[in-house]
Amino acid sequence: MGMSKMFSTWTSKLILFNGLLALFIILWGAWVRLSGSGAGCGEHWPLCHGQVIPLSPSFKTIIELTHRLTSGIFGLTVLAQWYFAYKEYGKKHPQFWASMAFLIVTIIEALIGAVLVKKGLVVDNSSALRAWVIGAHLVNTLLLLGVLALCYSFLNIPMGLIRREVKSFEKYLTSIGLTLFLVVGAFGAITALGNTLFPSEDLIQGMASDFDPQAPFLIRLRVYHPMMAVIMGILWIGLLVSWREKPDLGNLAQISLGLLFISLGFGVINWLLMAPVWGALIHLLLGDLLWMSVCTTSIHRFFLIPRNNA
Repeated sequence: MGMSKMFSTWTSKLILFNGLLALFIILWGAWVRLSGSGAGCGEHWPLCHGQVIPLSPSFKTIIELTHRLTSGIFGLTVLAQWYFAYKEYGKKHPQFWASMAFLIVTIIEALIGAVLVKKGLVVDNSSALRAWVIGAHLVNTLLLLGVLALCYSFLNIPMGLIRREVKSFEKYLTSIGLTLFLVVGAFGAITALGNTLFPSEDLIQGMASDFDPQAPFLIRLRVYHPMMAVIMGILWIGLLVSWREKPDLGNLAQISLGLLFISLGFGVINWLLMAPVWGALIHLLLGDLLWMSVCTTSIHRFFLIPRNNA
């Protein structure tokens, strides 16, 4: 199906817009942390220093305020997507329910952000609570992108989804793979936090700190991210290689496989370079794109989603 026809309705246009805006907000949110701007609006939420628009904002206030304003716009466009999904597809269509789930996860995302601000879990805070909330924040972000992939996959399909007869063992492996991805993402967020709060002078010192019992717990936790990423990568390579041979999944599986190798490879480069700001942002973007890709491929594997050829 051609791109113009694929994104011809308001629902489809909003899904595309929300996908692009979500990626921007996620990367900008990472920049908020990396630049130490998490307290740019004080402990006020949703207002900034008690004002809608601060009159004399600092640079860090502008960074944090930009994140909040774009997040607010995102909330409105997600709500609009749910409305148009109802108008264009009807209440019984899976697109309506997928868009509703997207709205719910977006609200949860905003509430987690509010907790970070109201509890002061920003800037130099290195508490275990911040690590837990940061990890949960990243997991919910991935769930948001996963539901968005579901919305995309449900575009232009008939009322009934026809399930494939897929071996239960394959479903089991895919469920493990998706769960592992969420865990890797959570530890990745904690690792990034540790790198920001406790930067190492060089790679050797950083590796030594990973196994130093006297090192901050955020540093000692970061060793688990690459270990689990390798395990997850091996599992997904096996699944995607087998799916690549299926005619209706070949292109999707190939794209996911390519993104997987690029993400793993760049992860090694980012580690060797000791995660510079630009490297951390690219690593996060690649991880998000890979997650959306494997979610879309998995949905197409376990649901028959017929499309009209354009």
